[in-house]
Amino acid sequence: MFNNLLFGVKRRILDEVRDAFNKHPAYSAKVDIYNKFPYEQRIQYGVVLRNASGSQTRMSADNYLGDYISHVRLARDSNYPGLSIEWVRENSNYITKYAMNEDVSSQLGPTQRQFTTLHPITKGRGETDYSDNPGQVIVTVDGTEVIPEYVNGEHGIVMLQNAPDAASTVLISYYYRVIDDPGIYVIDFIEDNQLLVAPIFIIDGEVVIESTTGLETSANLDHGTVYPSTDTVYLKSKNGGLPNILTRDTDYSIDYNTGEITFLNALPSGWVLYADYRYQNGISRGPYTFVPYQEIHEAIPGAIICIGRRAKKDDRQVVIISKHREPQARIYGGHWQMGLNLGVIAKDPIQMEEMTDHLVNELWGIRKNVLEFEGITLNSVEPTGETEETYIDTTGDLYYESSVDVNVMTEWQEFVPYLITIKHLLVSPRVRVAGDAVVYELINGSLVESSIQPDDRHVIKYSSIGYERVS
Repeated sequence: MFNNLLFGVKRRILDEVRDAFNKHPAYSAKVDIYNKFPYEQRIQYGVVLRNASGSQTRMSADNYLGDYISHVRLARDSNYPGLSIEWVRENSNYITKYAMNEDVSSQLGPTQRQFTTLHPITKGRGETDYSDNPGQVIVTVDGTEVIPEYVNGEHGIVMLQNAPDAASTVLISYYYRVIDDPGIYVIDFIEDNQLLVAPIFIIDGEVVIESTTGLETSANLDHGTVYPSTDTVYLKSKNGGLPNILTRDTDYSIDYNTGEITFLNALPSGWVLYADYRYQNGISRGPYTFVPYQEIHEAIPGAIICIGRRAKKDDRQVVIISKHREPQARIYGGHWQMGLNLGVIAKDPIQMEEMTDHLVNELWGIRKNVLEFEGITLNSVEPTGETEETYIDTTGDLYYESSVDVNVMTEWQEFVPYLITIKHLLVSPRVRVAGDAVVYELINGSLVESSIQPDDRHVIKYSSIGYERVS
């Protein structure tokens, strides 16, 4: 949910007004900003939001704007309320990083043309698909840029057209993925203002044996602590074609703790052995303490989690990070035309005029551009009148007030996630007290079925990666 309505707009405008006066040397110590008049005392110098109103601008008949294409999706386990998180989004500033001039000179040899980078190479900034184009990397040999012959981004391989001299300096610049690994991130609220994250990583298409010989008796996955029944082991021909899926306990057995696969039947030779599975490294993240309407960036790198006022202890929700960008939610939205009336109050008419001028100039001349980046467009900021009223009846002292009308166009968006079926989630965590510390324990190996139902549109099932995708 991304709503710039009364709650958000009023407080956002007041934040800018407060900041404008805090930076003014003459008013920083004596001007207060209020949302409605306070009852404790009469305002000496200040700005009061007196009133706000709005009218809706429809963007379509049903407010549907389109699909949200992203790596990040919000889901829930229907055994829990699942209302604590307002929305999740990609953190566009933390999808990829740039490796500048990575030195691979140590890999040089007499005829060495192939070099391997520290990270898999992606297609560019913000792109998580693997590079397959020589133009997506920059290679320099002794300061001169050269065009590679071949790039395999998935394995971080860059092949040059000619082998550099043994004493050359070879530098490679490229983008690589930093958003968290694909997986199901179970978020448990252990307090009304604290959460923990338990990642369940999704491995899709791990190469276990690059070329089978037919003599293999065992092989090892890259990770242990595999979740039972989430493994799919299959053979694929190097020439392409459909996979040949092996049957668990007939063609192979697996030790879920160590990730060791034992073959019960001989494998054919000359094939590639792949595995899909889920694993959990036993490390939970947190606790993270938050306040309402705070964005949390560090719990799942690459994802922004927004917590509203519905956060409750013992709630659980799920954030899914996918390998590739997919349709994750339907977006409904529109615009609002809103009017806000600000009252500028002072005991001196000259200072009232100066404060009004300062407020109008700051909002219209400086803050307007800042707010537009947040979906709040200032259409007009206009002083509309002045009044004077008695401040103390017995002495006849006056106070002076001017009105400033602010016309704002705002936007709202509602993200409705495509519902998906999550299977084999951990049962409720066990929380125990050890001395003065609260210890959070995951109950490994205890699995339950979630009762989340898929979206009513056509669904294609990929059981090996652990959730259903809407086509």
